[in-house]
Amino acid sequence: MLAWVKYHRRKLTALVLICVPLFVVASSAGASVGESTTTPVRWAGGLMGGFQAGMHSVIGTTGGFFRTLTGGDQSGEIEELRLEVEQLREEKTRLIGVLQENSRLRGMVGFQQTHPEFDLVAAEVIARDISPFFRVIKIKIRSSQPLEPRMPVVSAQGVVGQVHRVYEGYADVILVSDPRSRIDAISQRNRTLGVIEGLGHEADYRARVAYVTERDEVRVGDTMVTSGMGGVFPRELIVGEIVEVDLNTEGLFQEVVIEPTVDFARLEEVFVITNVE
Repeated sequence: MLAWVKYHRRKLTALVLICVPLFVVASSAGASVGESTTTPVRWAGGLMGGFQAGMHSVIGTTGGFFRTLTGGDQSGEIEELRLEVEQLREEKTRLIGVLQENSRLRGMVGFQQTHPEFDLVAAEVIARDISPFFRVIKIKIRSSQPLEPRMPVVSAQGVVGQVHRVYEGYADVILVSDPRSRIDAISQRNRTLGVIEGLGHEADYRARVAYVTERDEVRVGDTMVTSGMGGVFPRELIVGEIVEVDLNTEGLFQEVVIEPTVDFARLEEVFVITNVE
């Protein structure tokens, strides 16, 4: 039998190549709706249907087997990767916080080193008053040294404000932008005198430089520093930069607005100067 098949393999191959297309055409050539099909067509359709059903079953079983074989491992690996990504994200967040804290602490240490003449008490900002008319922060004191109202409060960026009320281990601080704040200041460029008063704006922390006469020369970009007058703040501490100058022809004084150098929205640590004479 095998010898016969081997001997006639070319003829059998040709026969299969001819018959298979005929079966496909016969099975796919549908009759009109409601019209009965002929016996050869039914036979060809049944043969092709059985062949297709068998192939579908084999392919489905094989695919399901491989999905079962590999799906468990993939789902386990995906879960491990997800947990690893979450862990890395959490570590990154902690690292960013540590780097930011180190940067702030380096600034604080730098301020201490450049001002050894000051007795400084470190404090942490724990709350903010968001009222547009009163700009106040609450600080937690990191020392047992007693504080008093009107003591100056500073940071590595510049002047923050003054102590307003003192509690047991805490204190309220009036910011530069509070309307109740008054700080004697002077232009670093040409020594023009003025008094910085808070504007109490709702959208920003700006203040104005009062009592700048029309004869005084001030420019946008000038830096205002503490003058040392009044006995509250020591000299040459940066307060802010002039951002607006309006020559008011109707009055005796110019309208001068400054932007404080301290970013009060992100302020976290401050110093209270306790030895101002």
